[in-house]
Amino acid sequence: MNGILVSSRELIQQHRIPLMKYCFIVALGCSLISLAAQQFQNNLIPFSATLILNLIFLFGLDVVMWKALNQIAYSYRDFGYFGKFFKRLLPLFVLYLGILIAGVFAVQLLSRIQAVILVLPAVLTLSIVFLNCINHLTLFAMIDQGQKALPAFNNGVRLFFQSKKLILHIVLKTFLLVLLGSFAVTALNVFVYAPQIDAAMKAATQINEALIDPYFSTNLSYMIQSVGMQLVVSYIAIVSGMTYGVFFQKRSAMR
Repeated sequence: MNGILVSSRELIQQHRIPLMKYCFIVALGCSLISLAAQQFQNNLIPFSATLILNLIFLFGLDVVMWKALNQIAYSYRDFGYFGKFFKRLLPLFVLYLGILIAGVFAVQLLSRIQAVILVLPAVLTLSIVFLNCINHLTLFAMIDQGQKALPAFNNGVRLFFQSKKLILHIVLKTFLLVLLGSFAVTALNVFVYAPQIDAAMKAATQINEALIDPYFSTNLSYMIQSVGMQLVVSYIAIVSGMTYGVFFQKRSAMR
């Protein structure tokens, strides 16, 4: 396991800046779609569009990470590579779409039950880890070994649950990145509005949350939070993808 972590850490350091550039463009695009649709008070369009865009992006990101793992030059055009075998990916696409939609409805349902609010972040984080890692293993098998979608998915699930120590590492890393990312996004939002917040606090007779709340509900604030958190999720995908990519390569070499 130590060898896998050392190798993946070196690869992440080498490729994270180019990969995060791609992630930033997609995060900005998704946020603009959501922001534009909100002006028309329509939540269904941004949810559907960003969900599909993110799924397509994650497939493309795995193609790029596979090239990075194999030290092959990559570019923006590689994100369209999966279109060449879209029919093979369609069952996987539908499966993930169903899982994500069910997850959204489950979160909305559970959030109404106050007793489970404390465990929701943990459930969401574990779900992200589960889907990310299996997604990486599945697509690496499809790209590297030419497997069909469902057999590759079954093989990905099997490999995922064979990597018990690696799962624990990725779970802890994901929790840490979510916490650090949330803090960084909030700090950036406060920094952007620091002069206005400072002026409001100096002029107020009583300091309370109502003074700051308006600065977290503007369009710019929404963009900061939306793009920031999506970049956090994207970086988690890069970390898990590179780590499980090294794991996948080592397991394939042992056969």
